[in-house]
Amino acid sequence: MDPRYIIAGFVVGTLIGFSGIGGGSLMTPLLIILFKVNPLIAVGTDLLYNAPTKLLGAFVHGRQRTVNWGLTGYLAAGGAVGAFFALWALVFARQHFDVTLVDRGIRHAVGAAIILAALVIVIVPLLRKSQQVPQASVETQRWKLAAIGTVVGVIVTITSIGAGAVTLPLLLLLFPEFEANVLVGSDVAFGAILVPIAAAGHWSMHDVNLSICGTLLLGSLPGVYIGSRLSRVIPQRLLRPALAGILVLAGSRLI
Repeated sequence: MDPRYIIAGFVVGTLIGFSGIGGGSLMTPLLIILFKVNPLIAVGTDLLYNAPTKLLGAFVHGRQRTVNWGLTGYLAAGGAVGAFFALWALVFARQHFDVTLVDRGIRHAVGAAIILAALVIVIVPLLRKSQQVPQASVETQRWKLAAIGTVVGVIVTITSIGAGAVTLPLLLLLFPEFEANVLVGSDVAFGAILVPIAAAGHWSMHDVNLSICGTLLLGSLPGVYIGSRLSRVIPQRLLRPALAGILVLAGSRLI
């Protein structure tokens, strides 16, 4: 049992619970760059590891009443469509292209998704400050939420990145009047629905290393519990710029 996996799981799990971001955005590049895991295996393993982590985070946020289930439902409806489309695309690519080419494409896609996530994390808060965004209800924004869910479903299934890093900043832009911890909780709950779907698809394609997954969970489950509790009391404005910088560095090494 490599203790580095436990430490990595704890750090990433804490970030998931605390900020709603950081799961695949950090773990997948860690597996590829630091632990030299095959990109397809890294994505599948990260998704499976993330499933119970997200479920625990959603449970804690649900108990704290920091989940808007209507908002989560619209995101999940679109996310399921995006996930199934992406899984079909992966099966098609494996049947018609060399696996080495597919691995390289996944590695580049992970890098691009990480940099996209970093840009979204930085730019969206600036847009919120510079523009007057009218208040909106979940019902009036349901189609936008479903569209966001669909796009994120595709990105997450192919790269394991985006359930928090892309979704949460967009939610902050759409619903500036909502409390931040409610949006974090709703985003984590969305991930708890989307990630198991994507993980099941990768499991069926044998893209999972159970040994690595189990070791990561030893660290991530206590981490996400602690992070979810901290999300109620600690401001996140200092975390996001630092996390965005780390994501850009990791993404640049994968492209």
